[in-house]
Amino acid sequence: MRSASGGLLEGLGIPEAEQNTYLRVLASPHCTAAGLAAELGITADRAERLLAALAQHGLVARHDGAPARWSAAAPDVAIEALLLRREEELLRTRGRVGELMRAYRRAQQPQAADLVEVVTGQAAIAERWRQMQDGARRHLLLFDKPPHISRTDTELERSLLARGVRIRAVYEAGSVSAPGRLAEIREVVAAGEEARMLPELPCKLAMVDDRWAMLPVATGSEAQAAVLVRASSLLDALNGMFEAYWHRAVRVPDASGPPLGSGDRKGELLTLLSAGFTDDSIARQLGVSPRTVQRWVREVMDALGARTRFQAGIQAARAGLL
Repeated sequence: MRSASGGLLEGLGIPEAEQNTYLRVLASPHCTAAGLAAELGITADRAERLLAALAQHGLVARHDGAPARWSAAAPDVAIEALLLRREEELLRTRGRVGELMRAYRRAQQPQAADLVEVVTGQAAIAERWRQMQDGARRHLLLFDKPPHISRTDTELERSLLARGVRIRAVYEAGSVSAPGRLAEIREVVAAGEEARMLPELPCKLAMVDDRWAMLPVATGSEAQAAVLVRASSLLDALNGMFEAYWHRAVRVPDASGPPLGSGDRKGELLTLLSAGFTDDSIARQLGVSPRTVQRWVREVMDALGARTRFQAGIQAARAGLL
């Protein structure tokens, strides 16, 4: 229920208790604090404090005597003075809106610490990478480049694919040529991963949706420190870099290896050539001798009119032979 003052002085920032006191003094000239306390049902000390507060606003005046008496100032003069002071305060506040807005904009701008985080230690890096994968919703983008901190978790990757996360990976030749690595890659490709290869990649990189990316602080520091990048123009640039390398890469051969000739394995040879594999690495992958690989490479280059091994792989890819 609204007080007797009706909020007459509310717009001036006068508290309700002081408003009620002012109205009492206004109606009872030369009242005392004790008499006012009895009328308001409060203690004499409380009445003294309320009167002192009103005096600071210029609404009442204290008259010496025993006991001291109080009277209200004329409302047209006292309240007008309060209104003018309040207007001045509002004008000063309005003048500071620009300053406040500048502070607001500074606070809204993300700080470098919010966008980039350095994760140190092999265990911490592996744990953060696991958390990133657990949080994946739409896609996972990878640059797979040696050295590797740990073996590929094929079960985790299968679970991501099963819940609809699209996984695209570009493998550096040195990664694919490691013993047993091609078999691992083929396993996840069979589960749904999209895999391609290039002779060389600029760095290790993992990106999750449009939210996070992680890459080493520096080449050779993979196990010691990694940079976690959150949504920003830097993340957009990393995404653009991935797409550029993805379109240049050639697909990882499946287990059967598409034939170039009649039932041989030269189709797989072309894919490995385009990824920059050495003769020895190709020989290990195909289970043949390096001499056989060298002979096949010469035959393929002659057939495609290529001057280099890598050019032979790229021309084969463009011709739809891979």
